[in-house]
Amino acid sequence: MNNERALADLAKTAIKEWDLDVKGINLHLQSENTVFKVEGAYGNTYALRIHRKGYHDLDELNSEHIWTSCLSNSGLSVPQALLTRNGDVYASIAFPNSEENRYVGLVKWLEGENLSKIITKIEENEIRFLYRSLGKVIAKFHQATIAWEVPKGFKRHSFDRGGLLGEKPFWGRFWEVESVSNSDCDELSLIRNNLKEVLKGLPKDKTTFGMIHADLHSDNVLVKGDILSVIDFDDSGFGWHGFDLAVAIWDRLDFSANGGFFEVAHEGLLEGYLEDRPNTKAIIGTIPIFLLMRSLMLIGWIYERPEAGYSDFLPVLIQASKAQAKDLGLSD
Repeated sequence: MNNERALADLAKTAIKEWDLDVKGINLHLQSENTVFKVEGAYGNTYALRIHRKGYHDLDELNSEHIWTSCLSNSGLSVPQALLTRNGDVYASIAFPNSEENRYVGLVKWLEGENLSKIITKIEENEIRFLYRSLGKVIAKFHQATIAWEVPKGFKRHSFDRGGLLGEKPFWGRFWEVESVSNSDCDELSLIRNNLKEVLKGLPKDKTTFGMIHADLHSDNVLVKGDILSVIDFDDSGFGWHGFDLAVAIWDRLDFSANGGFFEVAHEGLLEGYLEDRPNTKAIIGTIPIFLLMRSLMLIGWIYERPEAGYSDFLPVLIQASKAQAKDLGLSD
């Protein structure tokens, strides 16, 4: 049940689980999850997030909160949850006149403009500066996680070799996309097998592999003055640090829908990251591999979600993935 009216009714029911005086609730964003902007009676603003059905169970959602709390305690600007009247992070709310329910959470509203929008109206030197700042933020993410002990019972998915390239990868079997030529499927399968060997050789110690955001594209970065905030931790899980860096600049690649300024963004990102994590050139060296991995994952993601409306982008992604793999010596 995803129609706007039903979701609005659910939001009005859900907000009663929190001890708030509310002035207004308005739809802010409807994608895989649905976000309502909540205006408090005394000027405070919040984001009420209705989670999609079946993506994460309650233990996984609570684990996301545990990790983002670690990041917040480390001084990073990330969503901060408000507890319900019962002291819970999430409430399970049924749609009106239905037995179907959703998990709903409430966080403090983070101000700022999406990095993706800012890029379209600033000069290259400003883009470099913003990506340098983002590189420092990502370095602090990784440093905070290295210093953090994963608590007992913590539950999130993994973007490891199996999660990316196994029989049931987290974002879909990209090498089996229907309506694609047999030759393309064969080449994608070859790339997959070659990547398996590459990932097999990557270290998974605490300084290179751990909890990552995993979806750090420019729509998930908010800029307000000198402060960069990161939102939407829905896909966060265990993965290589290089993957976070690759995703952060993937949408600057020329073939991306809103691409451009890749070189300057790449240089700025690495400059900022290395400033705070100076001995990580091995992590930096994995970025091209994970840029390819991101392209392949998006093929699977788009194919499994035709309702998202990106199917026309599949041929572009497939050709781009083949070109990336060839540059890396991972295809014929």
